[in-house]
Amino acid sequence: MSTMPRQRKKGNSKTKKVSSKEQPGLRVLTQKRYLNDIFQFCADNHDGWMVLIVDKKATKALSSAVGMYDIMERRVTLVEDIERKRAPFTDQGAIYLLAPTEDSVNRLISDWEGNILYGKSVFIFFLGRLSEKYIEKIKACRPLVQRIKCLMEANVDFLAKESRAFHFDMRKAFQDVYLRKSRTKAELRMADKLISVCSTLNEYPHIRFANESPSATTLARQLDIKLNQFLKNPEFWFHGDANNPDRERATLLILDRKDDCLTPLMHDFFYQAMVNDVLNVNNDKITLAKKSGENLDDYEDDDSDSDYDDEDDDDDNDGRKQSKSPKKKVEKPVDAVDILLNEDDAVWVELRGKHIAEVINTLSERVQEMINSDTSGLATKSKGKSMTLSQMADALKALPEYQEVMSKLSQHMQIAHQCMEKLRSNNLMELSEIEQTLATGEKENGSTPSIADLMELVINQLKSMSDPKARFRLLLLTIMSQNGVKEEYQAPLFTAAQITNEQEKVLEALVDTMDIPLINKGNEGKSRFQKLFGNTTKKNIDINSQYANSRYVPPLKYILDELIHGKLSIKDYPAVRDLPESHGSGSGTATSARPRPTGSARQKKGATARWARSKNSKDGSADETYQGGRVIVFIIGGMSWPELRVIRELMQKESKEVIAGSTYFTTPLTFLDDIQRLAKKPKSHSPKPHKKSSKKSSKRYPLSNE
Repeated sequence: MSTMPRQRKKGNSKTKKVSSKEQPGLRVLTQKRYLNDIFQFCADNHDGWMVLIVDKKATKALSSAVGMYDIMERRVTLVEDIERKRAPFTDQGAIYLLAPTEDSVNRLISDWEGNILYGKSVFIFFLGRLSEKYIEKIKACRPLVQRIKCLMEANVDFLAKESRAFHFDMRKAFQDVYLRKSRTKAELRMADKLISVCSTLNEYPHIRFANESPSATTLARQLDIKLNQFLKNPEFWFHGDANNPDRERATLLILDRKDDCLTPLMHDFFYQAMVNDVLNVNNDKITLAKKSGENLDDYEDDDSDSDYDDEDDDDDNDGRKQSKSPKKKVEKPVDAVDILLNEDDAVWVELRGKHIAEVINTLSERVQEMINSDTSGLATKSKGKSMTLSQMADALKALPEYQEVMSKLSQHMQIAHQCMEKLRSNNLMELSEIEQTLATGEKENGSTPSIADLMELVINQLKSMSDPKARFRLLLLTIMSQNGVKEEYQAPLFTAAQITNEQEKVLEALVDTMDIPLINKGNEGKSRFQKLFGNTTKKNIDINSQYANSRYVPPLKYILDELIHGKLSIKDYPAVRDLPESHGSGSGTATSARPRPTGSARQKKGATARWARSKNSKDGSADETYQGGRVIVFIIGGMSWPELRVIRELMQKESKEVIAGSTYFTTPLTFLDDIQRLAKKPKSHSPKPHKKSSKKSSKRYPLSNE
């Protein structure tokens, strides 16, 4: 069984700075691996047409990087699902692209037992490392072995969702990691997949990890073992080796979602995060009606829960089946159209990191420019009048020119319109201000509220909310941001939140599995993830934020900033092996890069200031040149969209290439669902805490640290 690193690169004795244009991102490198190392390789070694056979995991991985047209150019006539019954094509070659699982291996073998489906040339590629026992099973199938032209580990066992972002489609790993004591299986799968990422990037990184996380520690050590085994492959080269000194070796930082459960629950008004939070987006797909502004939130795609239920490995399910949540059976409207929000949509790529207010301004300006350049009379009709988002979308559809551009602008006008409707109908402006105050410890004007005033704000907000999920989300935000609430506020908060017995079990599970206290024993107002910064005095607040309702900064930004500048604490984030001197002392005593002023962080007052851009704001559109080795950051348990945004911002600011990855990308609702699942599986490893009486009371409030 052979692996597939790219061809060894010739060395150059002279080091040079490599511009950003010469530094392709992960997605481009993944595309090259699929198109050149797999499909072109097969085309070069087979004269005729070929059929591509894939399983579900391979379909997701492949579609995240390449399109059908690219594959067909390499003489692939048809793509078939290995799980379906297929017609024979005995005159064509077969390319199998499969996940390295027992189920996929068994289906591969069954294709060659009995009626033969394909011709005499068979090329087999597995996404990642294949177990020896499965290799032996393949060898035992003589009709298949006689036809095999290639059997390789392609090392593409991940989804390249963005230019420099990936995930493993391992949502179920959240339960696997946090509901058990022993840690090996889930982390071993992650390590194998990280080998694929490092192989594709040609990196042999220095590995650092969150010291207080057992999962991060286990993953780091397992990955180090596997990387050093992989390094024995004579065809593998990496940046920073003796023959390739053009870049330094990369640094891989492994973090744990458990250390910051607050960020994924916050409302975020930047375009990508907001769309994925308030609208119905499944696997990057959103469904829009052709009539502008029509909301299709009630329509639920067949794949809406596939990121959980299809996962992951038959070798790691411990014989248990995951139950599916019942889906709403709503017919898809006839005039509906599916839109993919991915790297192929240039408008989406441009706007996804912008605040929704800036998105609307940008779209409005573009639309007005196109209307003004039109000769149909629309510009004359609208002169002197302010057009609504719906009117602009309709106007775009009436223009005869620039159809492709107009289509994209019109779609994003609809999406922005729906986001604003959700913001107004759910009163998200007022809710987000409470969230920002909870998370930062400061009001919009820079003042610090008392705990009593803050709890009163939260309780009144909870009483005004009708959605049970939204209430529970705010309750969790309150508990997490305050490191537990004072005992006298617990009953009023729980009463206002109208928590159910099931939600009470979830709170108990948070204490047992995520180490989140429900009762604050004295560290008033201190967030539990402040320990991530060692002895620093930073707060999770951006005083230069353009928007008051977006002043909270995910802690990940500060961690990466310290890593890039060689100041990240070696004690809190040790390395598996000794680090070079260029990584700095990492004393962890550095102060924030943005010292906090004594005055107010907000000069403007009122709701208008929340949307107003500051005069000193930059659009961040300048070209960057990346310097030094890559940084790869991987979060066990899910990465949120706001974190992905701040990584892009930091990469641009510091001219440092950062590859972001996780077990999966999470939204507030999926993260809330994952937290709730922690209470569904009985925990045999620990007795039930808090049980004081066999009598069932009408209202129980879970307590921590009892």
